[in-house]
Amino acid sequence: MEENNTNSTYPRSYKVLSTIISYLFHPLFVGVMMAAYLIFLHPTYFQALDAKARMMKLLVVINNNVFFPLLVVALMRALGFNKSVLLKTQKERIVPYIASITFFFWTYYVFRNQPEVPRVMVNMCRGMFFATAVALVLNNYFKISMHGIAVGGMLGMILVVMMLGELPSTFHLLAVALITMVVAFARKIVSDHQWFDILAGIALGLATQLLALWF
Repeated sequence: MEENNTNSTYPRSYKVLSTIISYLFHPLFVGVMMAAYLIFLHPTYFQALDAKARMMKLLVVINNNVFFPLLVVALMRALGFNKSVLLKTQKERIVPYIASITFFFWTYYVFRNQPEVPRVMVNMCRGMFFATAVALVLNNYFKISMHGIAVGGMLGMILVVMMLGELPSTFHLLAVALITMVVAFARKIVSDHQWFDILAGIALGLATQLLALWF
């Protein structure tokens, strides 16, 4: 949902690879990755649930955090409110931000009222809600990177798990840190963002996940 540019200072192969990375780690998809990590890859958080119950938890995230926000963007494009589904301008991002805030809060609210869902999952969803709400405000001043917010949130979630003493392996932290750096460079190559936009996004995503741990 971020704009690509035609910066000729990078080889075509770099642009193609960066475009692929940008789609793979789309901001809405990263939230699903975070949830999938806690539900399926972490050895203890959802061990009491069977495979079907775990999948239902993931489907809640997919439904509220991916399907409905994308539906809003598609409807806005179909009705002519946006020129592109890529949301190239700050103005085009206002309504999708508001929609995402609503759906992210609903995911948090649903999980908060399910005692079988571990607090780390609830806090992760609350952190995503916080990040989107702050991003809406910052969007009035500069075009903060949505990709940056997403991977920063993923890094923040891993740090939270580590701070709780529940990180299975430091490899998980290193892998997410590497993903964060790769996505940051990819967005610099194929978007109109400045480094400030990208780093501010990463800082926001990380900070709101840590904030959600304590508030």
